[in-house]
Amino acid sequence: MTGTPPTPEPRGAETPVDASIAHAGEAGILARILPGLPASAAVEVGPGDDAAVVRLASRRLVVTTDTLMEGSDFLMHATRPAWIGAKAAVQNLADVAAMGARPEALVVAVSAPASTRTEVLEEISAALAARAARDGAVVVGGDLGTGPVLSVTVTALGSLPDGAAPIERSGARPDDVLAIGAPVLGRSGAGLAWILAGRADDPVAADAVAWHDAPDPDLALGWTAARRPDGTPVATAMLDVSDGLVRDGGRLARASGVVLDLDAGSLTRDAEALEPLAEPLGADPWAWVLHGGEEHAMLATFPSGTVPDGFRRIGTVREAAGDERAGLVLLDGAPVRGEGFDHFA
Repeated sequence: MTGTPPTPEPRGAETPVDASIAHAGEAGILARILPGLPASAAVEVGPGDDAAVVRLASRRLVVTTDTLMEGSDFLMHATRPAWIGAKAAVQNLADVAAMGARPEALVVAVSAPASTRTEVLEEISAALAARAARDGAVVVGGDLGTGPVLSVTVTALGSLPDGAAPIERSGARPDDVLAIGAPVLGRSGAGLAWILAGRADDPVAADAVAWHDAPDPDLALGWTAARRPDGTPVATAMLDVSDGLVRDGGRLARASGVVLDLDAGSLTRDAEALEPLAEPLGADPWAWVLHGGEEHAMLATFPSGTVPDGFRRIGTVREAAGDERAGLVLLDGAPVRGEGFDHFA
């Protein structure tokens, strides 16, 4: 792990009107948020104008966007504003990193009910900017508006070195090694389970809840360990685990036309580490390891014998055999029960 989620003051989004965004107004809110954003020599024009102007490190732009929405992606009673900001940054930075690219800038759009405390937006903004800065990116602008629930949409911009190939999902080949850039899988799934059980404040689950609300994977693996110093990829394929190991592994396998076979022995320690959290809920820790989403760790394939530091081997890549279909994810050669997260399921 590369750090711990920020731990601000107690939770909550709403307060009397005289301390709300309705009272402060858009100009007042922006005046309180924007001065806290870090500056960068690469930003020619930052927040406060019609659009930002950013000098990219190369001519090759990598772009991604994602939204966190109250009720669907987080529950205000079970999170903290700073965790929302950190998570919004991570889920977008991870997509840039998974292409083997280096993050450079973020644009953020926030909608919130008029009764939301201005301090909530300040904490979200500060944490988002701080988490982005850890990976060398800066917040260069965005939008602020009202809506029925709190939502944070981030567009992340990154760059690929000139001449360096992106690391796509489609490059895995038979006999490659499957590896994950995380010491433990399933923490986010465990935290979500405790939140949904109404036990988000239980000290037993504090670390897991914090990891779900603000996952903190080592994203730099995507543009460092997965590449050689000359910019050529070490990884043959890569993505981040956002919807679960099996579901996202299946996406990589389908794009590459291969089968992934997870090694149960390599994942047993993950399940064992989560057993103290699973037992009180009557849950199966293997479900969190295999299907827990929002880890955002790098899942990559490498030529056999070349797994770099920061990654650990969890399986192998092989051709589909017999009546197997490409895209299948197995566990010690057997089909895996259950599926990961699906927004429309």
